[in-house]
Amino acid sequence: MAFRRFYRRTFLNRRGHHAGAYALADITTEPGFTPDDQSTRVSARLTIADCGRVVTLDLDADTPAEARNALHKARLLRDILDQSVDALERAVETAGLSKGQKG
Repeated sequence: MAFRRFYRRTFLNRRGHHAGAYALADITTEPGFTPDDQSTRVSARLTIADCGRVVTLDLDADTPAEARNALHKARLLRDILDQSVDALERAVETAGLSKGQKG
C-alpha cells in the first residue's frame, strides 16, 4: 500500500490574535538518493512558528535505526505536549482565567 503524503498547516491563534503563529507538518516517502538506489526514505518536517520565532524539527529516516529514533522523538514530543496542556489547564484554572469567569 502506498503512503499518501501527510500535509497539514494550521494557524495556532484564535481569530483576532496575531497571525504569525502556525504549525506545519509535512511527511512524505521518497526514493533513495541515487537513481540506482531502490530504497525508500521518509522525509518528515514539523515546523512551529510563533511571532517570528520558528522551529523546524527534522524527523527524516533512511534506515530502520533512524526510523526508530524519529518515532521516539515524535512520541516523546507528543507526551510532553499532552502533559503541558494538562499543566496549562490547571494553571489557567488556578489563576481564575477559565472560560466563564470574569476578567
